[in-house]
Amino acid sequence: MRTLLSHIVGVVRRTAILGEGGDALSVSAFVEGVVADHGWPAAYRAATDRTLAAWADDAKLGKPVTVPWGVVPGAVALGGYVREILAHGWDLAMATGQPTELDPDLAEFALEISLRSLTPEMRADERVPFGAVVPADPSAGPYARLAAWLGRQP
Repeated sequence: MRTLLSHIVGVVRRTAILGEGGDALSVSAFVEGVVADHGWPAAYRAATDRTLAAWADDAKLGKPVTVPWGVVPGAVALGGYVREILAHGWDLAMATGQPTELDPDLAEFALEISLRSLTPEMRADERVPFGAVVPADPSAGPYARLAAWLGRQP
């Protein structure tokens, strides 16, 4: 659980660094130094506040940035990071018995990005960190469908 929390905060931190014009790939996708388990909410909040400030200028959305999946416009990078945070948020909710279906519009947004950018054929590449698509019940909520598309068992 600590590793997952470390990664979630690390990804948000990378998103902030990217918006600040820095090299997000120069820092780990995991954070260290969260002293006690009760420190995770504050660490996440601080990373989120930094990210919101870094991306406050809409002009940054069209500028090219380098992310693990290539050089893309800022808006595309943010979309990919939103997908990652939602997926790991789903993982965290599942692991802790919390509700997994939250903001449906946000999940639909991330699912649409995933359907267009992460084809089933791409998963044969061992560098792509997603499993095979898992069938989802057609009546499942958008978070469950997103999780299934990303190779998780909803």
